[in-house]
Amino acid sequence: MKKFLMYAFLFLLPTALMSSSTSIAGAPGIPGVKVVTRHGEKIDIYKDYHALVMGVGSYRKWPKLPNAVADAKEVAAGLKNLGFHVKLVLDPTYREMKSALKEMIHKMGSEADRAVLFYYAGNGYTQKLPDKTRMGYIIPTDCPLLEEDSLGFAGHAISMKDIESASLLISSRHVIMLFDSCFSMSLFALFRAVPDDITKKSALPVRQFITAGRENETMPDKSIFKRCFLKGLYGDADSNDDGYITGSELGMYLQQGVPDYTKRRQHPQYAKINNPDFDTGDFIFVPLRMRRKQLAETKKAQEDKEISARKERESIRGIEEAKIKQLEAERKAALEKARKEAAEKKTLEEELKRMKAEKRLLEEAARKKELEEELKRLKTAQAREQQKKETEGKAGSLNDTYKSGKDPFFLDDFEDKDLWSANRYFKWKTRSKNDAKITISVDDTQGADGSSCSMKIRYELGQKSGVFIVASRRHEFPGKTIQEIMIDKSITLDLSRFRKVVFYLKGKKAHSFFFKPNKIFFAISCYDDDAVLKSGKRTWVNYYQKTVIRPGKKWRRIEIPFNDLVPATWTKNNVNYYSDKPDLQNVFGVFFVLASWDASGGSAGSNTVWIDEIRFE
Repeated sequence: MKKFLMYAFLFLLPTALMSSSTSIAGAPGIPGVKVVTRHGEKIDIYKDYHALVMGVGSYRKWPKLPNAVADAKEVAAGLKNLGFHVKLVLDPTYREMKSALKEMIHKMGSEADRAVLFYYAGNGYTQKLPDKTRMGYIIPTDCPLLEEDSLGFAGHAISMKDIESASLLISSRHVIMLFDSCFSMSLFALFRAVPDDITKKSALPVRQFITAGRENETMPDKSIFKRCFLKGLYGDADSNDDGYITGSELGMYLQQGVPDYTKRRQHPQYAKINNPDFDTGDFIFVPLRMRRKQLAETKKAQEDKEISARKERESIRGIEEAKIKQLEAERKAALEKARKEAAEKKTLEEELKRMKAEKRLLEEAARKKELEEELKRLKTAQAREQQKKETEGKAGSLNDTYKSGKDPFFLDDFEDKDLWSANRYFKWKTRSKNDAKITISVDDTQGADGSSCSMKIRYELGQKSGVFIVASRRHEFPGKTIQEIMIDKSITLDLSRFRKVVFYLKGKKAHSFFFKPNKIFFAISCYDDDAVLKSGKRTWVNYYQKTVIRPGKKWRRIEIPFNDLVPATWTKNNVNYYSDKPDLQNVFGVFFVLASWDASGGSAGSNTVWIDEIRFE
């Protein structure tokens, strides 16, 4: 009860008595809406928020709703508190309601980078049509009853078809419409709201709809839907605690909360429009505390910028003064030198000699720079060669090389034109699962980063199949099982000093309307002392990267931080007691995966890809 009173205090701000149409400006000083995803991506999602709020209670023919106008005022004040520019319309007639909707389309919704919200509190009605479908309506004050005047009803009630058309005419990418009424939403695609993390996909166009209940459900005198809506926007609807509230999260929160508070007598409906161009994105609300944080960050960044600019101006002024003094000293020195040269009667030949000497010094400096760059390239090549020599000795020298130094470690650059890795301890092999084929070879006609060779991978995938390109030391233990090999940890890699794997990737086919290249996953296998199969046998644990990688027709440098690796689906389904993050001190092998399983988002088909310059950094 105390928590509800706190939310009520925040929203029930004093407001003057308003006429039938009132504009409420957004909170001053709030910047454009910026979103930071869980992966650190910064997205400028909106320029600003606009809302049209309607409250209809003083009906001429329909049952009066004494709290609808007060609810609309409370919602308008709450949205204003969140930074919305709000237009409040109270007890509109049909003409006033249509005029407000047109203003929402052509004024509020005229800009693409703006979020538009529509909130209606009033009577709703569901009509059974001759084709046995059902149509929902919202009702203005002067609308007659259907059973008394069907023609007048048709000319005054606003149907959900009209609402759908209005939403499609709005130019803004994101539109959400909420109805504190109960009526049929059969026109839209109803489903259970399932929140997802905010990504760049969230910025795609969307039209979302939420009603307070199903047709034939009774609305309480005091709106529970309104209370839950405001409470949710102040933070309770943030189901994944990322600081933002999406339309999907709000829909799920209302679908769960309102039935609980009304003892299952009221069931909100959540829907998206039946249109593939407007059902992909997600409306994003930024709670007030997050907007204020953004404003503070913007203000501090501006202050820091001004301080930096002032310091830079002061520094430039000091440098200029120092240069002036230096130039003056040099000028005096030059005059004195000229006097001395004139006094000593230096000949023209001596001056020419001096100029030639200066030119020679410049040429020598340029040559020295070229030699230094060449020496740097030679040292890099020698380092790679030394790496190969150091790992061709005893078994322990491989991990000694991995654990020592600060330079990157080249796993393979394929310049030796075979499928052994550069250190000779690992051999690239392939595996396939179900209806799949794969061949690998060294391609000496092309390479990345100035090299001449790369690994060429040709594959064919059937339905629910996969191919694997693996580099491990299992070839040194023929005939032994994994459990037998795991007893000897001397064959593992210690990659603990590295933070990421880097490689170059390209494909034969490019992304198009007819072809979408399969994703390629980088993965590692690690020993884990606690990990066992569900049968009880010890086993390894596989991890793969969360990010999506698709090859293109040009070489692309790929970086995968080890921190981004997560347990693979096989690990989750078959292994007990595994760690959430890989043990980089006990890496059994590295591999690449191409699959057509539903979980990977892949599909059946064939392609050719190239991989080159694989190293740890």
